[in-house]
Amino acid sequence: MACDFPDDNIPDLMKPNGIPPALLEKYLSGACTDAEKELVEAWYASLQGEPRYLDHLPDAEQDGLKQETFGNIRRELDLEEPAKVRVFPWRWLTGIAASILLVTGVYLGTQIKKTPAATISQQLEERPSTELVRFENTGERIITHHLPDQSSIAMHPHAVVTYPATFDGDKRLVTFSGEGFFDIQKDKTRPFYIQSGEMVIKVLGTSFNVKAASNHKVFQVDVVTGTVEVSTYAKTTNSQQVILKPQQQALFELDSRRLISKTLITQAKKEIYEPVTIVFEETPLSKVIEQLEKRFNVSISLANPGLAKCGLTANFESQSFSNILEILCTSLEVTYTISDNNITINGEPCE
Repeated sequence: MACDFPDDNIPDLMKPNGIPPALLEKYLSGACTDAEKELVEAWYASLQGEPRYLDHLPDAEQDGLKQETFGNIRRELDLEEPAKVRVFPWRWLTGIAASILLVTGVYLGTQIKKTPAATISQQLEERPSTELVRFENTGERIITHHLPDQSSIAMHPHAVVTYPATFDGDKRLVTFSGEGFFDIQKDKTRPFYIQSGEMVIKVLGTSFNVKAASNHKVFQVDVVTGTVEVSTYAKTTNSQQVILKPQQQALFELDSRRLISKTLITQAKKEIYEPVTIVFEETPLSKVIEQLEKRFNVSISLANPGLAKCGLTANFESQSFSNILEILCTSLEVTYTISDNNITINGEPCE
């Protein structure tokens, strides 16, 4: 098959939709000329997104993703699998795999939009209202809400979650706004999808924190355990995707619709959803507060100064701040309110 194209066709080929399927297939099989190879690589370089996120994956996962991506390309193009596949430098294979995943809406018919994650809110809206559960934390403390599969969400004040009363047999769909820490039960047969605005999170079983308040300009996902896939979608823009491991974070800027990821630097103070181990033995509440403020990124105050002398005995092993706070309040018969990372403890002084 000839690979040469007249020079006057090159401007059309450089358009996002303009790379002919035959040319891409020939590039994958190593049959193109150097000039055509440069043309395809220039097209990939022009694509929007963050193509280097695959570098964070283990070699085995990179190779598997590469093979799956190329197989999807050939199936979409309705072309037969070539008898021999030429080995290309991995630098270009990584760019191709990442670009195809990031711009499927441009070239392969919006593959991300075909998944349940892209239409979660629509699918839930199509169900009778009697089949849906909507829960909002209207209080002033963090509330742990359990889902039908025994997954849980530690929901901050004003957080809202909507989901089916019974999850489907092949997927678990949820919409969420506000801030909450998700602890998802592992189920390989039923991926768990969370939609917050134009951001979609896909997991099989893991724990992570979501900040997606409707009045904020940036949505944030922080992974504690497992692997999390964060995608974006919109009617008029290309989908983007990042894959996160523990101690990695995704940020979605609502104004620019830009999705980025980064690795978090270990900090001396933990976020309130991160677990710690700490022991108190008849420790005055004033000293308990000092220890908690040293361990977590929080500020704690007492509404009644007389509470400072109350003693606490407790052994917290791998517990988040919200769990520690709940047990503290139960033990001392006090309550608390939270606003961002500012906590106020209310109650009567100890005798």
